[in-house]
Amino acid sequence: MSHSFLVVGLGTFGSRVAKALIEEGAYVLAVDRDEERVNLIRDNASKAVCCDAVNAEAMRAVGAFEVDTAIVALRNHFDATVLVTHALRKHGIKHLLVQVDNEHEAEAIQTFGAIEVIFPPRDMALRIAKRLIHPDLAESVPLGHNVAIIDIPCPTSFIGRSISNLELRTIYGVNLIGIRHETQSRHTKDNLSINPAPDTQLRGEDSLILLGTLEQLTKVKGLNNGRSDNKNPSRH
Repeated sequence: MSHSFLVVGLGTFGSRVAKALIEEGAYVLAVDRDEERVNLIRDNASKAVCCDAVNAEAMRAVGAFEVDTAIVALRNHFDATVLVTHALRKHGIKHLLVQVDNEHEAEAIQTFGAIEVIFPPRDMALRIAKRLIHPDLAESVPLGHNVAIIDIPCPTSFIGRSISNLELRTIYGVNLIGIRHETQSRHTKDNLSINPAPDTQLRGEDSLILLGTLEQLTKVKGLNNGRSDNKNPSRH
């Protein structure tokens, strides 16, 4: 995995995000000024350093400005959050996710270049509400208001057909962004194809990674249990 991440702040949220990224094989630079927190993750992180993230020169020295994505998780320290976010943006980090403690901070930090704001109480409430309204999409990855990515088994009606033949965008309004091909070996991870070619034929053991609105994704997932309201006509 070539994508690299910086996690600033190794409290509960920051450490969990860092560990999740590490488990997925990503390069993770973990930073906190609390040496004890750094030591707790040092054996797993690609690089874990005790550093004051507000100090731009110190951050430069540890390679903080060379990553693709930065997650700033400095709870209860909004002044430091602003300074770190500004510095990261100034040094070319285009993808920034910043944890805040309230809606006022969420609005303010976006003026300093945050791409995505993380406010756990609000985000959890929205996620629970969406899960209750769309129970079939409980395992989806939310991307914003009413938009998500979901990984589903290939519907029976799709097996043996090409991606272009299915016309997923035209008929269902969803985008197929990847296919996970199941492997026979328990010791080998499933193969993942990103942006598969239009002539790719789908197999029964494939899983489809789809992007769309919650309503659209629910319809496609419903093909696996007979609850879809939008039947896909056969095209030959």
